[in-house]
Amino acid sequence: MEQELLFSGRGKGEEKMAHVHLFDRTIDLLGKDLDIRSRRHLLLVSNVANQDTPGYQARDLSFKGELAKALQKDSREDLDRVEGSLVLNPDETVGNDLNTVNIEMEMEKIASNTGNYNAAASMVAWKYRMMGDAIRGEGR
Repeated sequence: MEQELLFSGRGKGEEKMAHVHLFDRTIDLLGKDLDIRSRRHLLLVSNVANQDTPGYQARDLSFKGELAKALQKDSREDLDRVEGSLVLNPDETVGNDLNTVNIEMEMEKIASNTGNYNAAASMVAWKYRMMGDAIRGEGR
């Protein structure tokens, strides 16, 4: 999130544009991570809900490679474009009903994704607390 501030040029009366970054790249990254993990959670719980649906293909959201590439570039736009890729789980064991949901694996993925989501949310909360402390002049 970026906010633009105007300021006057010295002695010339002209205005110049300055970019003030209210949030560092960490907040942007954590926000994107929370967004993608939330979407991944919906896919994973959908897999669990469809564990008895004949022919259902378990789905997941792959985003780590895409996110890593965006981080190598120094552009917020690249980070904003990261959406993740829908992946069918072709390597899963297929039951007699052609369903590829492995409930134990899905529950493990949900637990891991939830833990990572909670960790990112805690980091965002900590960053905002630190900003609040700085604004109030605390934590010196």
